[in-house]
Amino acid sequence: MSEWPLVTFTLFVQSSVGVTIFTALYFCWLEKEIGNQRATIAMRPVLLTGAILGCLGLLASTLHMGYPWNAFHALRHISSSWLSREIIFAAIYLGALCLYTLVVFIKGHMNKTILAIIGLLGIIDIFCMASLYYNTSMLTWMHANTYFMFIGALFAAGAVIALSITAFRVKAFVNDELAKRIVIGALVVVFLAVTLRMAVQPSYLEWMSAVISTNDAITFPHTPIIAYNETFGLRISAWLMSVLGILMMGYSVWKYHNAVFTSGLRMVLASSAIILIAEVLNRFAFFIVK
Repeated sequence: MSEWPLVTFTLFVQSSVGVTIFTALYFCWLEKEIGNQRATIAMRPVLLTGAILGCLGLLASTLHMGYPWNAFHALRHISSSWLSREIIFAAIYLGALCLYTLVVFIKGHMNKTILAIIGLLGIIDIFCMASLYYNTSMLTWMHANTYFMFIGALFAAGAVIALSITAFRVKAFVNDELAKRIVIGALVVVFLAVTLRMAVQPSYLEWMSAVISTNDAITFPHTPIIAYNETFGLRISAWLMSVLGILMMGYSVWKYHNAVFTSGLRMVLASSAIILIAEVLNRFAFFIVK
């Protein structure tokens, strides 16, 4: 299981960014309904979760480095190295997130604009991360599919993690309409993230087939189609679980539309867990093709 550090690093950091973005979105909705102070109290654990995920992801990133201290040397090549850019924006994003989380817990006041800016910094970091893998000698990563996988995970995983914590925090003092809007917001984002990634798979396979016949450069794996097909079971399981999770979440909104955070809470949490497991399987499928 040599892929664990890479899976943990990439997925945790991407989830952290997604959680931060959804913290800003949900806070914006809650602030209008219950005021800044109560909305801040409700969303503080969500923001803290985003910071913890980011820090754990950063810690995991050191596990796949032969010499972690060499990361500092990479900073000298920001003009030409995606690794340097990724390290710098990761440091800026996590530094800003952790510092602002501390400020929110001390002052008890949250600002949606600051959260949105931190989330934007996180998106830039994930773009640099995807570009780092895209610009390698791994043929299976040298396609726009890498960007779809990473950005899609950012929104899908971030949405369900933020939704799960928010549901527990606000179920007692938000109206049914707002609760339904929170779930539908996450559902729409997850649906788009999963659908776009599934839609790009045919062109991804077609591209690999075309590149194999024309590419003379040394890339890995040497038989990418075979390597890709060997992960069929893992990928299909991930896609099926994603679809199941989306259907369950949609059903919870339809059946418990007036009590989605009370009677329908278990189904919302179960569907979120299924979608999150699917993201983990998808990430393993991404890194195991070597």
